[in-house]
Amino acid sequence: MSVLARLLDVTASGADSFVGAESGPAEKRAYGGHLAAQAMAAACHTVDADKTPTSLHVQFLRGGDAGAPVHYEVDRVYEGRTAASRRVLARQEGRLLTTATVSFSAAADGPEHAVHATTPHDPEQLPATGPIGPAPSLPLDEIDIRYEDDWSTGEFVRRLWWRVTVPLDGKPWLAQCAAVYITDIYGIDPVLQVHGHTMTDRSHRTATTDSSIWFHRPIRAGEWNLLESRSPAAARGRGLVTLNLYDAEKVRTATLVQEGLAILRSVPRP
Repeated sequence: MSVLARLLDVTASGADSFVGAESGPAEKRAYGGHLAAQAMAAACHTVDADKTPTSLHVQFLRGGDAGAPVHYEVDRVYEGRTAASRRVLARQEGRLLTTATVSFSAAADGPEHAVHATTPHDPEQLPATGPIGPAPSLPLDEIDIRYEDDWSTGEFVRRLWWRVTVPLDGKPWLAQCAAVYITDIYGIDPVLQVHGHTMTDRSHRTATTDSSIWFHRPIRAGEWNLLESRSPAAARGRGLVTLNLYDAEKVRTATLVQEGLAILRSVPRP
């Protein structure tokens, strides 16, 4: 099993209870994308295979320790013939870290349309940059990340291409978990970029507080995916980021909204 697959999935520890592997160095802050992905994985283990996630909503309440496992408790809120809903609580040493709600649906016939990405760039022609800064909890040798920042329209836009370079075993929903995992990489940074700062300069205290994602189409994690992010608003020490995920054919596969802290430090850290 690849490191990424081990990080994304969870292990049953009881009836609707699961344990997720630690994500990184001890006493470092747990990566929010890891907690969100594992919460969705825990929910996926409790539904029939014909139902797939259509949305995930996460509240990040407390920071966790990246070096310790996380325990997930799943509440079967609703179970229907074609739909289901799960509530997932994540705890570490008894402390509640996150709450998540996951909705599931079986495939059905209906209207279909999608916005297409307009970027002319080919990720194969971009350097393999990795994230914008350090990411000790991420297995970067198993995720190809390439990004560029664009101000050409007068608005800051980050375009991050990613693909998983290792197998994610036979669970189809692990590709969606991978998308959740990756979308929080320096996720609040666009809020600061609008004002000439970045999360790497440590001028602000930052953390994701809320995250929502709606899945429209299957995620193919082993192919190129494009994540475009913008920040339309910020005030009172919080900022909003909207993100669109596209597949290799530039078809919209998911839509995301994240809110996070962006609080100016009185004295920037060295």
